[in-house]
Formats: sequence, C-alpha cells, structure tokens
Amino acid sequence: MTIKERWQFFLTWFALGVLPLLLRPLWQPDEGRYAEIPREMLASGDWLTPHLNGVLYFEKPPFQYWLSAISMKLFGESASAARLPLALSAFLTMYAVWHLAKRLGSDRPVWASFVAVSCLLLYACGQILTLDALFSSLCVFSVTALIEAVGLRYSGTSNSKAVIRWTLAAFVSAGCALLTKGPVVIVLLGGAVLLSLYFVRSDAKLRSSLLTTIFSPYGWLVFAVITVPWFVMVNSANPGHAHFFFYTEHFERFTTHKHARQGSNNPILDKLYFVPIILLGVLPWLNACFIGAKRAILFLRGSKGPSTPQASLSRWTIALLLAAFLWPVLFFSASGSKLIPYVMPSIVPLIAIVVAFERDNDGFLPFKRAGIEMLSLGFVFLAVALTALLSMKTGSSPAKWVTDIQSSNGGLWILILGLGFTLIGIWGIRGTGLTAPRWMVWHGALLIILTITAQQVNGARGSIDRLIAKVPGDLKGKIQWISHGSYFQSLPFLVKNRVVVVGGTGELQYGKERITEPERWFIEDRQALTEVGRRLQAERPDMPVWALSEIKAWNNLPSEMKRPWDVIDASPKAVLLRLRTVE
Repeated sequence: MTIKERWQFFLTWFALGVLPLLLRPLWQPDEGRYAEIPREMLASGDWLTPHLNGVLYFEKPPFQYWLSAISMKLFGESASAARLPLALSAFLTMYAVWHLAKRLGSDRPVWASFVAVSCLLLYACGQILTLDALFSSLCVFSVTALIEAVGLRYSGTSNSKAVIRWTLAAFVSAGCALLTKGPVVIVLLGGAVLLSLYFVRSDAKLRSSLLTTIFSPYGWLVFAVITVPWFVMVNSANPGHAHFFFYTEHFERFTTHKHARQGSNNPILDKLYFVPIILLGVLPWLNACFIGAKRAILFLRGSKGPSTPQASLSRWTIALLLAAFLWPVLFFSASGSKLIPYVMPSIVPLIAIVVAFERDNDGFLPFKRAGIEMLSLGFVFLAVALTALLSMKTGSSPAKWVTDIQSSNGGLWILILGLGFTLIGIWGIRGTGLTAPRWMVWHGALLIILTITAQQVNGARGSIDRLIAKVPGDLKGKIQWISHGSYFQSLPFLVKNRVVVVGGTGELQYGKERITEPERWFIEDRQALTEVGRRLQAERPDMPVWALSEIKAWNNLPSEMKRPWDVIDASPKAVLLRLRTVE
C-alpha cells in the first residue's frame, strides 16, 4: 500500500468499522445476549463454560465471548466495549478483500475494501453484536490466506517463511471461525475448495500447490491445537455438551425446522429466501456485481481477465472465489435454518471479483451504476419520510410502521437520509468532479447517518436502556429484578445481575433443566408475576423488587394482579414496574 492508500484504508475502517459501534445502546434481543455472556465470564471468572442469566448456554463456542470479555475488562462493561470485536472483523474483511483484489491485478485494491464494507448487508450486520460478522471475516480471511499460500508455492518463491505464514494463517483463521460459530466453517470452506478442484486438473504444479497447502500437517496440527482443547475440556466439565452442541445445535438446526428458522412456510419461497437478501444486500453495487460475475465467468471460459502472467492460477483463484460466493448460498438455502446474516461470507469474494474485473475503459461507469442504485435508495427513503411526515396532516389512518416512525420522531432523519442518497446518486450519474475519495467520504457519511437514523427509529423498540435509566442511582445494584412475559436479553447486562424470568424461558430451557431450584429463577406462568414478586420481597426485604414486563403480558394481567405495582415508565414494547412494599 502507498501512504495515500493506507490513509484511505484506515480512515474507511475507522468510519465504517469502528465509529458505528459507539453510536447506540444494545438492541433486543441478540445484542443483549452476546454482551451478557462475556459479562458473566468476567463476573464469575469461568472462561470455559458460557452462561446466560446464570445457566449453561451451549449454543455457540466462546471465541467472540472471550474477545468481548477482554474488551470489557479493558474498557468497562458497556455496549461499545462488548461490540469492539466487530472492529476486528471489519479490519479482517477489508484486508482480505484488499489482498484478493491486489492478487487479481486490480489497480486500486483499496477501493475493494471500501466497496465491501459499504454494501448494505455487510455494513448493517457488521455493527450488530452477533457472531456472524466475526465468523464471516474469519472464513473470508482463511480463503484469502489459502489463495496466497497456493500462489506463493505455485510461483516457486524462495521465501519459504512467507509460504508457511500464509498456510498457517489459513488454518488459524479457520480454527478461530470454528471456535466462533462451530463446524459449519468446515462445510463452507471445504465445499468451496472441492468445487474449485476442477480448475486444477490440467496443471500438475497448481494441483500440487493446492493439495500441499490444504493437507499441510503443520496447518492441521495448529487447527487441532486451537479447536480441540476447549471442546474436550467443556464436555468434561459439562457432560452432554458434545451431543447438544454438535447434534441439536448443528445437525438438527440445518436438517430440520425444529428451531423454526425457515425462510418461509412455503417450500419454494423458503429455498429462494436468500435471493432478495443478496440483491438488496449488495446495494449500491448490484449492477457492478452482475457485470463482475459475468466477466469472471467469461474469463474462466476464455482468455480475458485480470492482468497476470499466471493464467491457470488466476482461473483457479476466480473459480474458488465464485465457489466461495455460491456454495454458502446453496448450502444455507437447502438447510432448515435461515437468518439474514448467514450469507455474509458470500459477499466479500464477489466484491473482490467485481473490483478485479473493472477495466480502464470503464471510466466513470462504476460510479454511474452505483449512482442509479443510490438514487433509487434515495427515492425510497424520501417516500417513507414524506409518508410519515404528511400522513397525520392528510387525515389518513396511517399504517403501523408509519406510526412507529412518527412516535420516534424519525421522519426527519429519514428525510435527511433520502436527500443525501438522492444527491450522491445524481452526482454519480453525472460524474462531474467525482473521484473515488470524494465518493468514499460522501457515501461513508451517509452510512453513519443511516446508523443514527436506525437508532432514532428503532431505539424505542429495540433497546430498553431508557427504561432502566429511570431507576434511581442510589438503588442500582440493590434491586431484585423480574423479566416478565419475555426474557429481556439486555436486562441482566444493564442491571449487572441475574434476573428472575416469569413466562419467557425460551432458549434458556436447556440451562434451566441443569440447575438446582429451577423454579427459583424460571416460572412459566405469566400470571404469577405478583406472587413471584412477593416471594422475592419476603426473602430479601432490604432489596426492592422491580420488573420489566412485556407490554402484551402486562395488559393481559387481571387488574387485581396489577394493583400492587407502580408503573414507572413504558415503551412500545415494555413496562417498567416497581412492587410496592407491604405495609
């Protein structure tokens, strides 16, 4: 990288990979869960066995929990500190796509880094505290390291240390991915490599380079050292972990609908679930993706492509990247479990191809194509904003999504967002005075505004921080808490303590069945709110009892059960309650 490219790379990383992590509180439900598990690791000192609200939580391995726990140890137990590992995932993603574009002969590989983190899917999912962003970046970095190791071996480099470093990097990254989300990484990486084998059949040297890399004994040893000890130790400390983790949480999840995460109850729509997600998720680079994929396929069939003398190596690289794009989509489309972030590992290989196949004679066409898509996004945001802002004035009965925007006062932010996307769209189409750095600044600023807008619109519904802030400062840490009607995942993290769950055990069922006195902490009857509150009050009269109740569960309680509670505040999703002291 030149000095200018380094500045562009790190400024992009800070603006789109770090800053959005600092701008908002935790959203329900996932962010609360993935912040609370590492907080409990710190509180208990048990870094081996993940716990959630005091019970075993074996759905995922601990690598990201460890990173979040270290971050919170260094920077405090805040939402931003819990999210900080996502900055690492953004950096790995940007570096991987930069390296891929450079190897494929791109004149401006740093542009690939920006394109990757600025598409809607990677930007949005990259700042939400789940395991998918880190898992995706580790998968992509493993593919990148594999390509680099094979390329160095194929070119006959004398730098054996570099070959070993990249080989080990591929296995280390894959091992960390397995410790982040489980053995699905082996399926994704192994499937992509298998699909690419066709393109090494006629080149013995390339075939040897690939097989030597993927069957490296040192690589597999490092992979085993990273992954095996935790699984052995956690199953030894908690018999039954292996069956639950490998069978229930992985085999059943992907082969059945037991977890109710199918894309649709319609079998055809279920298999097409990821098609619209990818089409919308790569905006504003959708046209560029179609053109890049078309050129890549033509390159595999002919002789035109990135400027490199190693044609067979380049063809295999392109084939592997296309396989790394297609295989996760096919695998998760066939599976019985589908969530939007599952296809994140597919996007980066496609972006690398897109940038690598940009041509000198394209000129401003990439900006023009992106400008059309930006303009379309601008029109959508403007339509939403004007509908929300004008519906009350026209006397119409607005839809629920309109009233949600109106109640959050988010209409103005959406209007600003719409105007911004419209202006950059027009600028991209015209091209006058437009350069890549200028586009990066404007586009990056709009994405940051998108995060602020999302918090403004979703904040009242997606976080409970405002309600918990109503607790007097002198009482914090001295309250017994009840989560009623639903397990509010962020509540234990915000109050820094375990909570009693009344009518919302859900995914904590496995852990509940393995503790003593489960009825002390988990009560299935939603009507038992007041009874549980009085019991807690009798056990610890020196500690007041508060509750966070799901709005529907609270409304369904008989009036006599509501009477002992003071309503402190409410949001569209929850009611903050305080149990009166018995006279």
